[in-house]
Amino acid sequence: MNIVMHSYTFRTYPLREAFANAQRFGWEGIELQPCHFNPEAIETELPAAIELGQGYGVPIRCVDYGDDFISDDPATIEAAIARTETAIKVCGQNGVQLMNGGVGGIVVDDNDWGKNGSAAASDIHFERAADAFKHLGAAAAKHDITLVFEIHMNALHDTIASTARLLDLIGLDNVQANPDPGNMFATSTAERDPEALDQLAGRLGYFHFKNCRNVAGAWDYSVKLSEGEIDVHKWVSKLVAMGYDGPVCIEYCGAGDPHVAAEQDLAYLRRSIEWAHCF
Repeated sequence: MNIVMHSYTFRTYPLREAFANAQRFGWEGIELQPCHFNPEAIETELPAAIELGQGYGVPIRCVDYGDDFISDDPATIEAAIARTETAIKVCGQNGVQLMNGGVGGIVVDDNDWGKNGSAAASDIHFERAADAFKHLGAAAAKHDITLVFEIHMNALHDTIASTARLLDLIGLDNVQANPDPGNMFATSTAERDPEALDQLAGRLGYFHFKNCRNVAGAWDYSVKLSEGEIDVHKWVSKLVAMGYDGPVCIEYCGAGDPHVAAEQDLAYLRRSIEWAHCF
């Protein structure tokens, strides 16, 4: 597995700092998050970011996208499709073959994320998203790009089951899933057993790692991969058992000095992958 650093880890620093530390600690690339580029200016900002990374010998393995493809307003969906088509074209022209994002979210309760996203959705929301990504997936295939849906709190794809349902409706090989156990941990309706990944067998295009803990009812992401309540190694072992050998990404979302997380989390995940291959 190639291990990629999420640029959001260094969200309070310029992109140069993310590349410099990716080089220093031996990461195999970065995922470019909008905290480090303006999606509305992707035609100029992505090539500039790629050139910056080349100076450090660190490629951009993934670019983030995301828009509202489930709105009640058809014009909103049309505009979202147009923006994403542009991003796909620019990524293709610049050799980026993986795009991570989502179809939009639904929030009805700010205090319980388990009541939002897929729990609040109706069939029409899945149908709208599927229609949009049948089109966008076909556009991405022309550039050999895989689009993945990050399993994320409040999103339509906030659980493994809802993501599998959406992928079933789309039915394209290059539109796949990006599970994130850290996001799922804070969503009461989401799966916490790695065995649930069997629902996505053959449809894993990426995988996000972060850890989390519940502190007096609040979700705390200021923990390293080995320190939170999630047993990350169980998820790594499941990926290995499934034969997954694609890219994985570590996204540190906590407070404090991100340099420490960038060094320690990479070392831990490398060891965990090695351990998983021993059995």
